[in-house]
Amino acid sequence: MNAAPSASASASAPSFAGWPWPWPLTGQVPSFGFAPTQLQQPINPGWTFGNVVVNSANSSAPAVEQAVVSHHSYGRQIGRLTAALEALVQAWPEVQQQPPVQDFLALADDIRRLKQASRSQRLAGLRDELAALKSTDPAAWAELVGPP
Repeated sequence: MNAAPSASASASAPSFAGWPWPWPLTGQVPSFGFAPTQLQQPINPGWTFGNVVVNSANSSAPAVEQAVVSHHSYGRQIGRLTAALEALVQAWPEVQQQPPVQDFLALADDIRRLKQASRSQRLAGLRDELAALKSTDPAAWAELVGPP
């Protein structure tokens, strides 16, 4: 049978969810080494792009980089560089047989295939959404397909 805590024990230490051992009246629950009692850590002091954190440790001008990416994503930048390099390779046939150039052209073709597959998936999703709109909200459907 559990005995009630003595008046002196309950006056000197608070009970935390029935925790059986008293601790000093600091207002903190003891961590027993499982977690720090205080944590002061900057969370993402830079900014992110996917898994990349951009800050002063890896960019000489993170604010400029952020401004550029806000107008032209990394994907758009790489896509334009890829298109320009493909044009140069096609204009310079003697380099087309070099292994690094062939690797690049294979990469560009793979990216093209992935974009096409993604486009097809997006179009299928749009068709499904339009069909759902037509059946669930005919007024909105009529407004959408009506005269401009």
